[in-house]
Amino acid sequence: MSVPEFKAGDKNIPTSLQTRCPDVIKGFEATYGAKPDFVARSPGRVNLIGEHIDYADFSVLPLAIDVDMLCAVKVLDEKNPSITLSNDDKRFAQRKFDLPLDGSYVTIDPSVSDWSNYFKCGLHVAHEFLKEIAPAKFNNAPLAGLQVYCKGNVPTGSGLSSSAAFICAVALAVIKANMGDSYHVSKKDLTRITVVAEHYVGVNNGGMDQAASVCGEEDHALYVEFKPELKATAFKFPELKNDDVSFVIANTLVVSNKFETAPTNYNLRVVEVTAAANVLANKYGVVLKHVGASNLNKGNLRDFMNAYYARYHNTPEPWDGDVTTGIERLTKMVELVEEALGNKKDGFTIEETAAALNCSKEEFTKDYLTTYPVRFQVLKLYQRARHVYTEALRVLEALKVMTGTKFDTDEDFFKAFGGLMNQSQESCDHLYECSCPETDKICEIALANGSFGSRLTGAGWGGCTVHLVPSSSVDKVKKALIDQFYKVKYPNITDAELKDAIIVSKPALGSCLCEL
Repeated sequence: MSVPEFKAGDKNIPTSLQTRCPDVIKGFEATYGAKPDFVARSPGRVNLIGEHIDYADFSVLPLAIDVDMLCAVKVLDEKNPSITLSNDDKRFAQRKFDLPLDGSYVTIDPSVSDWSNYFKCGLHVAHEFLKEIAPAKFNNAPLAGLQVYCKGNVPTGSGLSSSAAFICAVALAVIKANMGDSYHVSKKDLTRITVVAEHYVGVNNGGMDQAASVCGEEDHALYVEFKPELKATAFKFPELKNDDVSFVIANTLVVSNKFETAPTNYNLRVVEVTAAANVLANKYGVVLKHVGASNLNKGNLRDFMNAYYARYHNTPEPWDGDVTTGIERLTKMVELVEEALGNKKDGFTIEETAAALNCSKEEFTKDYLTTYPVRFQVLKLYQRARHVYTEALRVLEALKVMTGTKFDTDEDFFKAFGGLMNQSQESCDHLYECSCPETDKICEIALANGSFGSRLTGAGWGGCTVHLVPSSSVDKVKKALIDQFYKVKYPNITDAELKDAIIVSKPALGSCLCEL
């Protein structure tokens, strides 16, 4: 399926383009004194269920949201082509750089923090793709020169993937500018090439953000699978009788410094879930076979599930993502976690973990504790493994709610889907310990004022929350959050800051183009 392309004035043009395109076009004209040729757009995303399970290769359930990045572009006919970048946000100064005449790639220096580096990431993967599909044209010749004007309203640092929205819009724009009207890039290809784009600035992301930004569809959530291959399948929310599904996304405004907190937060969770997978493998006499990159090259909890079923149920083929099979196998995994790890709910010391792995303390330290800096008293293998398996199970149960259940009333749907979101938050809080008091308070207020499901979204330890709200209750939830959380916690907060802090969105269309 190709990335959607619209003509200015089309009756079916998305609302987001109708309302935002005129502004980005006006900004382009004011900056460059001419009209752009087209606008490339890609949205931010929010994850509904499936937190901290992607690095165990389990599927997640995000959706694209109504905030986005727009890039208005004019293609230049130049002998010495260059790219000029301007941004509606004046914090980001204009940048200009030349394109190599021999068709080589533009240099990206990740040690320099500059917004143009993210543009160059999108440019680089698009350039690689162009060489792949049209080597005769692009291997030894420069790309087309461009004038670009960027206008985005995905709050930066909010955990809603502003960088993925930017990079996906840029890559789409570069392909369009260089291939013209005759070529239509597929969503699969755009997702595939942008997944690795941020690696060029040192961000080792996993693919959910790009898949959601590119493949989003109105009124649909996305079932994003990482194995056996990265793909996003759209599932439509049920048509309700008297109301609509909306999502209120509320930022705690708590920023977790990833570098400073990694040894006790993210890095430690990677060690714990990897150790848990290997303790389970040792307990049940199976060998973990991992295909692809792994955080510690030790296999993960999905690998254990596949190995267990291969040995004890004579099913050598790994799980292929089927919902019914996945529910059956994940339910069994939860039982095994209770059986194998439930007697150590107070945590494993280094010595106890090494013993459970049949290795020395020194071997365990070398294999598990030297790749990333970590700090801990005990390793909570039971809690982390139980979260991963139950969270992966909730993703599949959410799909069943969306597709296989008939509801007598709108409220029945909201309770069923929202209940899974609430269970996810409880697990993130108590088992994975990645919530924070501000997140808990926002969820409490939202649930008391019309939300049916409230949880953190993104890595946690601050950042954003997401709330399943009937459209008729959105204003009540927003007012309660403003009065009872934001104006209490942040008494000097401005209206502009509040506008950024609370976003209301329905599931939105992903990447698209608008020709002018």
